[in-house]
Amino acid sequence: MSRSRSAALATVGAGLLWGSSFAVIKIGLRSIDPYWFVFLRFGVASVLVFSYLWATGRLPEALRLLRHPLVLWLGVTNAVGFVFQFKGQTLTTAGNAALIINSCTIYVAIASRFVFRERFGPLKVLGVTLGMVGVYLVTTGGKLTATLGEGFAGDLLVLVAALTWTAFILLNKKIVELLDVDVRSLTGALVVVTALVSLPIALTLGRGSFPGVVPELWTIPYTAILCTILPFFLWTWGLKFISATTSSLIMLSEVIFALVLASVILGERPTPGGFAGSALIILAILLASRESVVEIAAGPDVVPE
Repeated sequence: MSRSRSAALATVGAGLLWGSSFAVIKIGLRSIDPYWFVFLRFGVASVLVFSYLWATGRLPEALRLLRHPLVLWLGVTNAVGFVFQFKGQTLTTAGNAALIINSCTIYVAIASRFVFRERFGPLKVLGVTLGMVGVYLVTTGGKLTATLGEGFAGDLLVLVAALTWTAFILLNKKIVELLDVDVRSLTGALVVVTALVSLPIALTLGRGSFPGVVPELWTIPYTAILCTILPFFLWTWGLKFISATTSSLIMLSEVIFALVLASVILGERPTPGGFAGSALIILAILLASRESVVEIAAGPDVVPE
């Protein structure tokens, strides 16, 4: 199997695991403070991934990366994005969060044209336009009066997270291109920086301290392992062999799986306007990310000119 195909399959796996996180996070937020949830998720992930790196002899590489400015900024943007998402999900649905977060694909398509010189044709222009309309319909249901509700406030917070992760995706792509690093070491450094940045935020904005024993406590190790360590590794490794835009296209599986779980597990049902917006966002992601995996160039520069 070619590396590009293996990278595509790894990205699909990451998308399915990340897709499950939206419903699980919504369940955990029933009793866990959002700011502490972010810290505990990445705190647990940090302990586990650094134990693995120590056991496999990769710890020195991870510690070296912790001193690299680009890696530090990557962790900061990741922490900020998760803080906005988790707080936003206390006010909006898991389905809306999944759709808005994944709308960052549209912004990545725009930015990649200037940062990585990726192709930007009529389909991407159409995708951006449809995506903007879709985000509006999802957040308001097509009604201006919806902006007065707390659901709209939650959607706006999640939208800030999506914009933050646009910078995160582009920066992560730049790192795997510029630095010849082991992606497991990079993942370890990333989750540690994210945990360290989110701790003072939890101490400042969080309610109380660590959550006690609650029925939803299982959501912390679940998101730490299956929605952090494993998908970050799969996705980051995939970015070494496919472009940022192709990766975003494949990650369409995340939002579809998230919507299915939100409906099955949480019983969420979108309004007619929200349903139309969902369809437009999914179509926009598909159009804005349209690119064949076989177009990826070989060698260190994997982004098409």
